[in-house]
Amino acid sequence: MKKFLVTLLSVMSFATALPAFAGPDWQIIEHGRKVKAERMRQEQAQRTQDEQQKTLQLPGNQTDKEQMIKACMEMMNKSKQQADH
Repeated sequence: MKKFLVTLLSVMSFATALPAFAGPDWQIIEHGRKVKAERMRQEQAQRTQDEQQKTLQLPGNQTDKEQMIKACMEMMNKSKQQADH
């Protein structure tokens, strides 16, 4: 009975410790890499978008934008005047 009990305890302790010897879980590691790569892509896209917005908000670009709006308004007024005639 004593040998059986020792054998049973040995088998149970070995079975409990077996996952520690199994090694890394490659699926979890690959999933983590994919998540990290996606986050980096999103951060890069956000940085690019922020840079584009900053570029549009520069004073020189603002005057260009205002000139373009003014030109468009003038063209619209001309086309309305021609339609009235």
